[in-house]
Amino acid sequence: MLRRAMTRRCKHACEPSCPIRWQARHADGRYGRIDCVLSAVVRPAADAKTGAMVLTLPLGLNLTEPVTIKVDNGAAERQPIQTCTNVGCFVALTLSDKMIAAMRTGADLKITVQDANKKPVDMSLPLLGFGVAFDKAK
Repeated sequence: MLRRAMTRRCKHACEPSCPIRWQARHADGRYGRIDCVLSAVVRPAADAKTGAMVLTLPLGLNLTEPVTIKVDNGAAERQPIQTCTNVGCFVALTLSDKMIAAMRTGADLKITVQDANKKPVDMSLPLLGFGVAFDKAK
């Protein structure tokens, strides 16, 4: 079972900019484990029109192939995986004003990676409420 949720968390009430966080978790009923499959953090830039996003992806990916990121069936952006640690693999990117606008009106943020056997793995995060959360995060 895959569970997805978007949250906005601030460490302090007076923090000037709070990131928006999504996590997709997989619950394994056999072993009682809940594994984080995908995590995304978005922080608005100072101009409030663009932003930055960091994706945390699972281990075991083909590191030579870029990650594809798109909103619904829109134009895809290809981004390299920067590094991997024991937590996962990381992709950092700047979100253009066009991408932010698409995320405000879109239904799903679609991320495609390739596994170690070069087979595509599609994942998605819901965008419902993104516009409100982005505005509050400024």
